[in-house]
Amino acid sequence: MLFTSIAKLVALLGLAAYSAAVTDPGPRKTSVLVVFDPELISTPQDLVSKFSLDQERYELGFLEYSNNQILLVHNEKPVFDHVVYMPSVKKSPAAKSVTEKQKLLEYLNAGGNILAVGSVENSVPESVVKFLNEVGIYPAPKGHSLRSFFDKEISLSEENLASSKIVSQLAVPLYEGSAALISNSELLFPIVKAARLSFSANSQIDALTGDKTWTNGEQGFLAVGFQALNNARAAWVGSLDLVSQELVEWVFQEKKVLKLQFTEHYKRDEPEVNDRTLYRIKDEVAYSVGVSELKNDAWVPYTPASEDDVLQLSFKMLDPYHRLNLTLVGAKASSENGPVDTSVFAVNFTIPDHHGMFTFELDYMREGLSYLSDKKIVAVRHLANDEYERSWDITNSWVYITSAAVVVVAWLLFVANFLFLGEGSVKRVQKEKKEEKKE
Repeated sequence: MLFTSIAKLVALLGLAAYSAAVTDPGPRKTSVLVVFDPELISTPQDLVSKFSLDQERYELGFLEYSNNQILLVHNEKPVFDHVVYMPSVKKSPAAKSVTEKQKLLEYLNAGGNILAVGSVENSVPESVVKFLNEVGIYPAPKGHSLRSFFDKEISLSEENLASSKIVSQLAVPLYEGSAALISNSELLFPIVKAARLSFSANSQIDALTGDKTWTNGEQGFLAVGFQALNNARAAWVGSLDLVSQELVEWVFQEKKVLKLQFTEHYKRDEPEVNDRTLYRIKDEVAYSVGVSELKNDAWVPYTPASEDDVLQLSFKMLDPYHRLNLTLVGAKASSENGPVDTSVFAVNFTIPDHHGMFTFELDYMREGLSYLSDKKIVAVRHLANDEYERSWDITNSWVYITSAAVVVVAWLLFVANFLFLGEGSVKRVQKEKKEEKKE
């Protein structure tokens, strides 16, 4: 078949592209693999315009679900940068190497990005659904559509956006798709939510009960994003109509991508010594980081969109002794003689009066943005014997110092009086007593 030949050719191109990426350090096209069912999509090239994939920018590959000759991961590195799964009429297609749950988890852990597109009549293969279940997304079974007793047609607008950080605009006059339940994982980002009076159930069932519906109201989601701790991204949509350029850019890590350019900490009175490993209690410390954001294929200074997106520093042992907001102080170049591409965030604080092993921890996890994480362990010592404040420098001790001085002076006066004045007085008294007896 023609599609089989194309798939074999794509397999060779994928491995060749991977080998070129390993040996050639220069720029290369982003590789995208689209896995489809030829019974549903006769001309896969039509998906190029739907996904807004510029062939001058992307290296596209199309693979049928019947082909099992493609590897997603080679030498612990993804062969393709992104994989798109279209609906399939079969629950268990032959392409096990690109649909098995463990293969997809391995691909995600290697840094690959995944986009799964569902529908009412046909869903992605069952093994791909198991992968979605693993990350906390539970799509409705095959045949379940989003319905409402109050509206014959379901339309979507900006009111259905669960968050505008990934997709800012939404206009679907007629939504014919599925819905999904999600877990309470912090790594999930709801994108499009169902209407309050909607539900998802099998369209062939007229008498509905609670156990025959999959989602009810706003607990159902039509598009969900997921970002792993290694910043690999995945997304599920209940219909091809929800695939937009903004969503594709987010999944393919072309937007909302942050980069930690540098971190540094030092004593405020010794700024020339950076990233020291030993501090003293009550030292005045300065901490700063540089963060860039990817926009239009270029790194630019990152500016938080709201107060909720502010960066925070935790200075912790087991629990944070300090949790401080970082302040944007300006922009600079991340490299010498380079463009200004980094925002500098900084904060000053005093090390607590407690010695031990502490950690400067930056753990920045915000919805839609790639995660930033940095940990630097330092030792905090107590004061040395000659570093304590002298007693005469402490105002509260002045009364005790004065009392001790008065006692010493009084003792000296007493001793002087006893040694120099006491003997003459005794003799004078004895002489006066003798004269009185003679009289």
